[in-house]
Amino acid sequence: MSDDEQRVQEAAAEFMRTVPVQDVIVSMVQTVFDVGYRRTGLIDGGDQRDLAQTALAIETVRALMPVLERVLDAASMTTLRSALSELQLAYAQAAEAPAAAEPSAPDEPKQPGAAAGEPAEAPPAEPPAPGAQQAAEPEAPKAAPQEQESRIAPERPRIWTPGGDV
Repeated sequence: MSDDEQRVQEAAAEFMRTVPVQDVIVSMVQTVFDVGYRRTGLIDGGDQRDLAQTALAIETVRALMPVLERVLDAASMTTLRSALSELQLAYAQAAEAPAAAEPSAPDEPKQPGAAAGEPAEAPPAEPPAPGAQQAAEPEAPKAAPQEQESRIAPERPRIWTPGGDV
């Protein structure tokens, strides 16, 4: 190991001995905000869109809020809450935008042969046996055309929250 590498390791070890844990937590939260916002796909051309990752970032910061309230002053908490709200709004905005290449969720079942991003299709219905009589299916009542609702305020975007949509 060279002298430069040894000095870097010693400086890192000294930093780890002296850094307060709250400073590490704040630094981590800032990184989570940055990565979460990038994963909305609203910056850098949208090539990093992954709303599941944004949702995870929101959940992580929300989970750390009680801990942060114990170690940060009121002004810092106000800034943190504002940043969390901005991330939630960015998530809502990104969720409304069409996904160019949204990665599929890991728990989403895929059919063999289906391309990524395409919805899974239902298997084709079995053709009736030759000579079999088909039962007449009652026709579903036709829905009356819906009139355009007038609204006083425009529809709000949905905001992702850990407990459900708001």
